[in-house]
Amino acid sequence: MGQWGRTLRKSSRFRSVLTFAVFVGIAALFWLILTLNDSVQDSCIVNVKISNKPDSVTFISDVPKSIHVEVKDKGSSLMRAMWLKTPTVTLNFRELADHGQMICSRSDMMAALKETFGSSATIVSTSLDSLRLVYTDRPGKSVPVVVFVKANARAGYIVYGQPTAEPTRVTAYGPREILDTLTRVMTKSFVEQDLAESKSFVSELRTIPGVRLIPGSVLVNVNVEPLVAKEDIVTVVAENVPHEENLLLFPSNVRVSYFVPMSEFSDDKKAVRVVVDYNDLAEHRGERLPLRIETVKGVSAVNPRLHSDSVEYTLVR
Repeated sequence: MGQWGRTLRKSSRFRSVLTFAVFVGIAALFWLILTLNDSVQDSCIVNVKISNKPDSVTFISDVPKSIHVEVKDKGSSLMRAMWLKTPTVTLNFRELADHGQMICSRSDMMAALKETFGSSATIVSTSLDSLRLVYTDRPGKSVPVVVFVKANARAGYIVYGQPTAEPTRVTAYGPREILDTLTRVMTKSFVEQDLAESKSFVSELRTIPGVRLIPGSVLVNVNVEPLVAKEDIVTVVAENVPHEENLLLFPSNVRVSYFVPMSEFSDDKKAVRVVVDYNDLAEHRGERLPLRIETVKGVSAVNPRLHSDSVEYTLVR
């Protein structure tokens, strides 16, 4: 291979191709120089920066991050302004702010763009030729976030607890008359179905006219756990028994089955209660009373089931 390369470099054809390539490169360089002196038109994205804004000021309106600008100038000038760096238009807050509003007129915007691209540039068009931003210097109000999610789990799983938000509170900025009546903010509504594992996602907050929420979105957490079978012995409770009477039950304890979230399996707290109703004596003139199973508030018991549907009783007066 080395011998072949040396032979190729010594050939007249290789020298001719090399000479042609050098002349093409020189011609391209001259063409580039001439082109850079020509007037050209191009479009670009220009970042928007607000300068000299006090820390106590919060914008209620959304501040645009960038605008599209069509500009015409010499190629060399555009190369310096656009190709070598990302152009940025700077708007001076102190010069444009006026009693709760920052107003940038068309002439203000064009003057700022001229400073960005240079006095020789011609601004042909822009996606935003003026700007009006509402702001406030009042302190914000901390309000709780309410998560609005309808979540259902797959068979054999359960959505354990209420979906939560991180952070749990956000800061609202706006007029005093609105903030005084604002007690909470809500996430946008979502529906999550057939969940077999915990899920987290970012949710935007519902907008409130005239109010800025910081942050404007929260992380929503939906906790999902597998269900496990559990059995327990529960004491039967007699309800609606008159004070002068006593209802003796045989047996007084019954076995129940149900499913609980895995994290609650070792919890000793009774998940269900079993009751008989004294008022059922009128309909059951026999030796047994029907049992009724109820879930206990604050404990997750899924599909509770009695191993027996009734117990014997003796009425003592």
